[in-house]
Amino acid sequence: MKSSRARHLIERYETILRSRNVSAAEPPFAEAQSAAVFVLFTVRDDEPSVVLMRRPRDRGRHRGEWAFPGGVREAEDNGLLSTAFRETEEELGIPERYIDHWGGLEPVQTVGTKFEVWPFTGWLDPAAEIVPSADEVDEVASFPLDTFTSNAKRRSIHLRREGLVRDLNAYAHDGMVVWGATARILSQIFDDAHGSDSGIRDEIQRSLASD
Repeated sequence: MKSSRARHLIERYETILRSRNVSAAEPPFAEAQSAAVFVLFTVRDDEPSVVLMRRPRDRGRHRGEWAFPGGVREAEDNGLLSTAFRETEEELGIPERYIDHWGGLEPVQTVGTKFEVWPFTGWLDPAAEIVPSADEVDEVASFPLDTFTSNAKRRSIHLRREGLVRDLNAYAHDGMVVWGATARILSQIFDDAHGSDSGIRDEIQRSLASD
């Protein structure tokens, strides 16, 4: 796919995500374990992509999992969007000036740690240099958008916790599997219907077909 076509597709996502920006009030800092992440769209190797990072396999929360850059809200943060920008720079070395913020999505809760995670979407300038933190990141990868739109790349994971078994949706690309809260956030963009809508993915397909 040529980069102009890739950028055109991402612009369609931008238009819809900006229009669906979640404007719900952020929770008071003292009332919830709140975190924020950035879903960063970009173009890599002429492909429209989303940037993900793998958490360290030997330490920390959600070890070894693919995730968005982000982390826990701190007292000095001026809101959760500020958290997402700060954590993205700390973890991937990307300054705020390289990110065009589009809007927010509905928060999701992590299963094990019970954090309320607030996702923000945006465009990452392909000129930005990614410098992962050695302490917080094992690996960075750009996942093509078809990872999340192709039925062939969908997976189901069986998670056993506290005597209960849960079936979780997941996405697979080149041996890398995205699941958990990250997959639920991606589902808001690529799968879920909102109200009577048919979902962002279907809107994109219809709009491209009309070109």
